[in-house]
Amino acid sequence: MDQEEYFGNDDQRALLKRGHALAGILKNDTRFSFYGRTVGMASSQDGDLDLLAALARTQGNSNCAAVPEDESPEYASGLRARGLVPLIYRKWEGAGDTLAAARAVLDAVTMPGDVTVLRVVRETPGDLLSSAARMALECGVLPICGPALRAELQPAVCVMAVDRSNNVVSIAAASAFAHPNHATLSGQAWWGILATDPVRRGQKLALVLGAHAILEMEARFGFRNFMTGVEPGNAASEAVCATMALAPRGQAIVGCADAEALTGGLMTK
Repeated sequence: MDQEEYFGNDDQRALLKRGHALAGILKNDTRFSFYGRTVGMASSQDGDLDLLAALARTQGNSNCAAVPEDESPEYASGLRARGLVPLIYRKWEGAGDTLAAARAVLDAVTMPGDVTVLRVVRETPGDLLSSAARMALECGVLPICGPALRAELQPAVCVMAVDRSNNVVSIAAASAFAHPNHATLSGQAWWGILATDPVRRGQKLALVLGAHAILEMEARFGFRNFMTGVEPGNAASEAVCATMALAPRGQAIVGCADAEALTGGLMTK
């Protein structure tokens, strides 16, 4: 495969490359998380703000994937004091009910006849991944790096809806993110990159692909617990999460960006 499958603008591609490289160095340390963008801290129990800030300065962006929600304002203040741009997301989580909800979605929703659902594998042509990336980026969503989409770095599933012209019109993914020996998060998978070409919206493509990703993660790798981050007030994402039986459970995902390395401070929508 093309080892240069990093997507987005210059800042985003550079960030993905740094994250991939750092993940290779830190992959045996249980404190750190990675699902294909940047290395973060798995939880607030795994390090302090200085460690999180160092990860952000090294890569341009980082995150802590489990911070008690009532502590997130203090985290944000501490990150600002260190010259970083904080980004607070509500963590939505689900387990057994989420698997049942995913099955219900597949039972209830029929995909349009002009699209084919494909799972990304090592042999998936690079032009399909490039098509998926272009579509996702137009929706404001930064795909994870190609090796992660192809499940070459850790357990992961990426599914795409491809139309008759061989264009990717929707995408969803899930991935392990914490170290397999992490005390509390080893069995939880990240779920995201739900994006659909605007002309195909209303057909529930991303919802169906998201359900496929969840069920494939359980069938192939045994994951039964899922999470994602949603910016408070993003009603559309909250509705998708609720349909998939994900719910807030008192945790936040605290991201942080080095504005000098990442113009505007945002890695993805």
